[in-house]
Amino acid sequence: MPVDRRAFLGLLAAAGGTALVGCEAPAPRGGSALGGDALAALLPAHRPVEFAEPDLPGVNGSVPGYLTYPANPVRGVRGPVLSGEVTAMTPSFWPPAPGPGRNSYYDAVNERLGGAVRFETVSGADYQAKLSALMAARQVPELTVVPTFTMPPRFSEGVGEVFRDLTDFLSGERVADYPMLANIPTDSWHACVHNGRLHGVPYPGQLFPEVLFYRDDVFEQLGVEPPRSAEEFAAMAKRLNDPANDRWALGDVFRSLVRAFGGRGDWVRDDSGKLLNQLETPWYAEAVRFTRSLYDAGCVHPDIVAGNWNRGNELFAAKRMIVNQGGMGAWAEQVAQQRPADPGFRMTALPLFAHDGGEPAYPVAAPTVMVAFVRKDVTDERVRELLRLCDFAAAPIGTEEHRLLRYGVEGVHSERDARGNPALTPLGQKEITLTYGFAAGPPEAITTTDHPDLVRAQHAWYAREWGHQTKPLAFGLRLEEPPEFATLAKEFADRTTDVLRGRAELSEVDGLGERWRKAGGDRLREFYDKALRDAGR
Repeated sequence: MPVDRRAFLGLLAAAGGTALVGCEAPAPRGGSALGGDALAALLPAHRPVEFAEPDLPGVNGSVPGYLTYPANPVRGVRGPVLSGEVTAMTPSFWPPAPGPGRNSYYDAVNERLGGAVRFETVSGADYQAKLSALMAARQVPELTVVPTFTMPPRFSEGVGEVFRDLTDFLSGERVADYPMLANIPTDSWHACVHNGRLHGVPYPGQLFPEVLFYRDDVFEQLGVEPPRSAEEFAAMAKRLNDPANDRWALGDVFRSLVRAFGGRGDWVRDDSGKLLNQLETPWYAEAVRFTRSLYDAGCVHPDIVAGNWNRGNELFAAKRMIVNQGGMGAWAEQVAQQRPADPGFRMTALPLFAHDGGEPAYPVAAPTVMVAFVRKDVTDERVRELLRLCDFAAAPIGTEEHRLLRYGVEGVHSERDARGNPALTPLGQKEITLTYGFAAGPPEAITTTDHPDLVRAQHAWYAREWGHQTKPLAFGLRLEEPPEFATLAKEFADRTTDVLRGRAELSEVDGLGERWRKAGGDRLREFYDKALRDAGR
């Protein structure tokens, strides 16, 4: 079941302490950094497994694709997983399914597990506040799933007081007891490290967290080609824009344009070796000026100008907005939602491009969406039981476990279509949501077998763009900022948004870096500079 990270971006803001100003202040307190051999020693050994050969293998490491669902899945996890009842809390970004005793999907999965998972599902919008309260009261369930993009302020300060240290259960070859967890790529485990110890199990995310999508049916109708430069992007936007007929060219596109103008992540070093925040770089200012010109030309839908982000998918589906930024999961999600009523619905990800028409680059993200934590007071045997549950949840395509978690019982929650692919029945659509599946996840693969054209398009995009990825300066390090800077990034993201929307003068972009430095940025730079230099960067 696809998960669209773009739907979660509005939850990124976090409350916290205020930053201090002045270059002569003491160095930042708190925060931690871990990299190199120290981080490597904590992480589980990567031992890939494959239960079904992909129809479209990855190209030079890119994501594989499956055009048909494996006809005969095999059992990947032997024996019972649980010995009794387990309590768990997961976020919900959709209407909740019927609860235990009223949900035959839960009954079927629990029967296979040999025990029962009692879920508390909490709305994603309320999850951070709920988790903060439970952690403060030391009343978390045995297994708690935490989205990496909604971790509460000062989470790392309390994680060891509330959740179990899993280092001695999972690091190095110890993970061999859980083969599905060993199949998770090493980079996804970085987000599980807090205070120099391994504290969780990852639900893998995507290296390319978001892209620009376009309605290729509209492009074809109007004779518009995907752009290869900023100049062509602006011309494309003006060609698509037709407000008189309720059609605007663009939605939210800024972060993608920052990358097109040369963005390499939050931190870079200049030619002299000085560490710079992106707010201090010329490419950030250029991206702001260019994007502002698109706003000024009226090419951005009024709802986006007004900050009504939630209507983006609706406007895109209705062809009222033709190019929009979104998480990779939105591709499959939109196709699945729109095709039943509109079989001709088409959308594609724009090829990456550089502002000057040169070779594009994409600074990839740490590929982890969520982390599952184990309550601190559980016994060693209970830890192993909960890790077996995570191992079950991480089973990849080709296993009975993967099919059961995503499609329930064949003939009850799903039926095979004419091509042999499982499709949810009305009961399956009612009862199945991602609950068990959030405990962990397999490596990324394209498995939307009910839409083979989508599989081919996504596979082709990854194969073409995989070689354009770059790793930001801090990639592969576990860096936790001092809590006094918790609101600094959001403050300047909001300032940038004001400039883009015309609520602030364009000239303000030239002062963003200086304002950031005075608001505490110079002191935050000290922390990152030391951490990066200690890691040889």
